[in-house]
Amino acid sequence: MKPLLLLLTALLLAPLITRADLKEDFSDATQFAEKWVPYGRLADGTWAQGIGKARPEWWTLNEGALRGQNFPDEKHPAGISRTESLPQAKLAEAGARVSWRIKVTETSRGTLRLFGISSGPHSQEATDNHVLALDVSAAGLRLWNGNRELTAPAADKESRKYRNTVFEQKSVGGVTPGTWYALVLEVKGTDVRVFLDGKESVTMKLPQDQPLRSLSLEADGDKKSPGLAWFDDISVAPLPN
Repeated sequence: MKPLLLLLTALLLAPLITRADLKEDFSDATQFAEKWVPYGRLADGTWAQGIGKARPEWWTLNEGALRGQNFPDEKHPAGISRTESLPQAKLAEAGARVSWRIKVTETSRGTLRLFGISSGPHSQEATDNHVLALDVSAAGLRLWNGNRELTAPAADKESRKYRNTVFEQKSVGGVTPGTWYALVLEVKGTDVRVFLDGKESVTMKLPQDQPLRSLSLEADGDKKSPGLAWFDDISVAPLPN
């Protein structure tokens, strides 16, 4: 009877469990190729986005995880974005919980970026619509509030230049190179909290509340050796009540 009772209880509670609206474990190569788009800047400064333009070495599936690699002669991190949009209305109402696992080397860092739709004082043309970014390295965890406006008017999107990213909030300690860590990033309105292996690590107050639209991952290094970062088990869901 006990197994039957456990099954019935699980069925009754199932509707109450928060469902992940985005879930990726990088186990399906075909699905990965369809739902993720690589991007970055080549050594000669050319912007490269998409299969056939981005370097294939930037992102590969490696032992059931996603490995990102940036090379010393490349000024921009190797990036990859999810093509599927996040459920904006649902996340705006409940808040968002983003969870993933990450591993870096002694000289590299891995970054998760969240993008939105400009709802503050800046127009769509005056900002690149970053909401926030979390940077993970052996030196520590760093949060950025997404404030990145144009440095000067530009004729088209390709020629726009934005102010550099400045990470305002930092954790006390970093991560051990070569070790997998579980990260959780919670966004509720303008409040941001980050948990590393279940313990609160760093917090931030955003300048404005923006609907979340998409996410991307980036790998970078010290520009002396390749910057390697591994990502796995990404999940995005509304915050539980």
